[in-house]
Amino acid sequence: MAFFKGSYYETTALFEPPEDGTKGFRGLRGRAIANPEAVLEHSVTIGDRLDQMAQNYYANPRDWRRLADCNAQVMFPEDLVYADDPHPEKPEIAAEDTGRTLLVPRRREVR
Repeated sequence: MAFFKGSYYETTALFEPPEDGTKGFRGLRGRAIANPEAVLEHSVTIGDRLDQMAQNYYANPRDWRRLADCNAQVMFPEDLVYADDPHPEKPEIAAEDTGRTLLVPRRREVR
């Protein structure tokens, strides 16, 4: 499998084929989830999206995963920004969970 250089999945291990010679699952094992140290707090406001916050803090919208890894209390990353209740006037539109505090880690770990 080919990944872009710097991809979060670049070093993820593949499933190994079974030893009995049968065809096995062709895919990746689960990615190890980082446990980054938070250095800032961000209060969710109307219009916030994880990719926009990553652009603001890291100058790269693809680094939204750092925010998701640091706030691992939810199953789906978009739950960090959007409330469980729909928009009161337009139920088809998700409403931001304004006031929720997200932890913001460094762009990369310092070693």
